[in-house]
Amino acid sequence: MKLRVRLQKRTWPLEMPEAEPTLGQLRAHLGQALLPTCGYSSDTRFAITLNNKDALTEDEETLASYGIVSGDLICLILEDAIPAPNLPSSTDSEHSSLQSNDPPSLAASSNQSSIQDEQPIDSFQGQAAQSDVRNDDSMPGPSQNVEAESVQYAVDVEEGTGFYPSEPMLCSETVEGQVPHSLETLYHAAGCSNASDALIVLIHLLMLESGYIPQGTEAKAVSMPEKWKLGGVYKLQYTHPFCNGGSAALTCVPLGNLIVINATLKINNEIRSVKRLQLLPESFICKEEPEENAAQMYKDLQKLSRLFKDQLVYPLLAFTRQALNLPDVFGLLVLPLELKLRILRLLDVRSVLSLSAVCHDLFIASNDQLLWRCLYLRDFRDSTARARDTDWKEIPMDC
Repeated sequence: MKLRVRLQKRTWPLEMPEAEPTLGQLRAHLGQALLPTCGYSSDTRFAITLNNKDALTEDEETLASYGIVSGDLICLILEDAIPAPNLPSSTDSEHSSLQSNDPPSLAASSNQSSIQDEQPIDSFQGQAAQSDVRNDDSMPGPSQNVEAESVQYAVDVEEGTGFYPSEPMLCSETVEGQVPHSLETLYHAAGCSNASDALIVLIHLLMLESGYIPQGTEAKAVSMPEKWKLGGVYKLQYTHPFCNGGSAALTCVPLGNLIVINATLKINNEIRSVKRLQLLPESFICKEEPEENAAQMYKDLQKLSRLFKDQLVYPLLAFTRQALNLPDVFGLLVLPLELKLRILRLLDVRSVLSLSAVCHDLFIASNDQLLWRCLYLRDFRDSTARARDTDWKEIPMDC
């Protein structure tokens, strides 16, 4: 059984030879093999948890009885960090976040200090309030609150000369000074000349994260579509695997210091206006002139990711399915692409490959370059500097 062990914000691989190991055997392996590797004494006391909070104590129980399978992530808490047993199971801040419908971090981390307080941006919210549904104000649509999280997923792979820094996989996981690798790639490929160009590149990436497939480019997340900007107007066209028979288009028009985004739907050569949104570039773009480093150009990606998807992307997707008279779908398949990626990155490589054979939709999600870059940096030691357009799935991996 192969496990991943999270200790002090770093992740380590651990392989156990037993066919059905017990919690006690896991504890022994951790004390004898892993702790010395991490620089701790084998006598160091620790607790084994799945959520960085509740300790597993029944050493005679098998790991399978706790629902632990190969590829799972377990968290260790050293003795001086173990909370007193009489403390309540949730803090006031956690209770508050539940009342606000904030989802828990998928990285199973209780480090609440990594979640930055969101500051309101008056100029943006004033404009965002003007967004409206052109055809049907009572249009049903899932308000899926993909809450901004500062999840720094465990990609700290040890190397002889240092460590891979943790990097966000999605825009909703970014912190200031970081951008996803996909945004860095698109930004440089687009050749942005001003703040409006940079914002449209970001909007395009948010559509890709939601599962939309661009028209006018063969490389999904490596380059911008052909003719994406003409005469000062930006035009982007997409299809979606859930909406066969319909296509969506975003027409983005700079008006003064604003960018107005009009979302339209085309079904059987009939074009319907669905949604309109106004954005203030200076709320999300740091500098008017382009910078070499994309991380210096963007800010508040978490906020824009949540607002743009809740106010435009998900209503557009729901309206498209309604217009096509498609039935409701449930389960894993109905989740947005970004949530599928968060789930898939918790699996080992073999499990991802197996899942890709289930159906066409999971095949698309399982072959996403964002996912394979994350898996590669998580599981394999490699100090080689690679090009931005590297095909991460094609790099030889020992499964």
